[in-house]
Amino acid sequence: MTQNNESVQDVQDVQEMLRDAEVAEEPGNIRRGSVVGNSNGMAMTATELSSAGWVYVYNVRTADRSTVNRNMLEQQLQKKFDDGTYAFSTRKPEGIVPHVGKIKCLLHKDDPNRKLYDQMGLPVCRKATIHALHDLRIHMEKRHRREWATIDGERKEEERVKELERENQLADAIRLLAESNANINNGRNNNAKK
Repeated sequence: MTQNNESVQDVQDVQEMLRDAEVAEEPGNIRRGSVVGNSNGMAMTATELSSAGWVYVYNVRTADRSTVNRNMLEQQLQKKFDDGTYAFSTRKPEGIVPHVGKIKCLLHKDDPNRKLYDQMGLPVCRKATIHALHDLRIHMEKRHRREWATIDGERKEEERVKELERENQLADAIRLLAESNANINNGRNNNAKK
C-alpha cells in the first residue's frame, strides 16, 4: 500500500471510530443550577452550559478505558505510540484484560468512615478501581474538591490536636524531670549541710 492509500485508510478508520463511539456519562460534579466561572471572571449557572457529549476511548495496548469530550475525540484518536501505531480506539481491544486497581474512593459506600461522611453530608462515589494511593489523592482532588477539602481539613485538624497533646505531654515530662532533679539536688544540699 502506498503512503497516500494508507492515509486515506487511516482517515476512514478514524471517521468510522468517530461515528461508532460509545457514549459516556458526563464527568465531574457540576449540578444543574451550580454557579461556575470563566476566565473573564463572569459567572454563569450550569443550566446555561451545554456539552458536546463524552465518549469512551480505549488504549489499544492496555485496554484501559477513559472518557473524552466529543470535541476532542478526533485529536485523541490521532495520537500515536513511538512506533507509529495509533494509541487509542473507540473499540475495546479484544483479548486484552485491563489491570484493575483495588483501592476505593474515600467516598465509596464501603469506606470505614462512611457513617462520619454521611453525618457530614458528603456524597457517595462508586469508584473502586484506583491503582495507587497517589491516584486516590488525585481522584479526590480532581473529582471531589469540596469533599476532599472537608476530609483533609478534618485530618489536618486531628493531626494538629494530636501534635499539641504531644507537645503538652513533653512539656509536662520535662517539668516533672526538672522538679525531680531539683528535689534530688535539694536533698543533696541538705545532707551536705548536716
